[in-house]
Amino acid sequence: MTRLTRTQVQEQNRETVLRVAREAFLRDGYVSTSLASVAREAGFTTGIVYSGFGSKADLALGVLEGIQAEQIAELGRRLADVSSTEEALAGILSWAEAATASGWIRLELELLLDTVNDPRLAAAQVERQAAAVVQAGAVARAVAPEGSLDDETLDIIAEAAVDYAIGVGVRQVTNPGASPDRFIRLMAPLLALLTAQPR
Repeated sequence: MTRLTRTQVQEQNRETVLRVAREAFLRDGYVSTSLASVAREAGFTTGIVYSGFGSKADLALGVLEGIQAEQIAELGRRLADVSSTEEALAGILSWAEAATASGWIRLELELLLDTVNDPRLAAAQVERQAAAVVQAGAVARAVAPEGSLDDETLDIIAEAAVDYAIGVGVRQVTNPGASPDRFIRLMAPLLALLTAQPR
C-alpha cells in the first residue's frame, strides 16, 4: 500500500473540509455554521481547518467557487442541445429553480453581507463575480452560432445575466415568490435568434 505524501494528505483534508462545509453551509446557512462544527463533522480539529483556510469566510469563498463553477457548467449542459427557443427558455427556468432551491443564493448573500467591510474579502468577492461573467460568457459562446453575435455583445449579455441573477437571488431570499420569469421572457428574442441559426 502506497503512503500518501504530506501534500497529498493536506489536499485530501482540504477536499474533505470543503465537502463538509458545503453541506453545512447549504443546510444551515453561513451565519449558523461555525468552523468548529465543520471541523467536528469532518473529523478534524478546528486548528486543521484554520490552517487550511484561515477563516470561515475564506472557507465559504472556497465552497462558493466550486458551486459557482458547477452551476454555470450545469446551465451550459442544459443549453447544449436545445433546438428551439422554448427548449432554451425551459432549460434556463428549470436551472434557475434548481439553483435557487439548493441554498446557493442564501449562502452568497450571507457571505456578501459578512465580508462587505473587509477589503481583502470584498476584493475576493469582486474577483469571483468577474469569474462568473467569464464563465457565463463561455456558455453564451457555446450556445451562439459562430458569427451570430460579436464578442462584446456576448460579454454584455453574460454580464447582464449574472447581474440579473444576483438581483433575483437577493429578492428570493426574502420573497420566495420572486421569479426569473420576466428576465427569461426578455431573453426570448435573443434565444430565438440563436436557436434559429445552425451551429
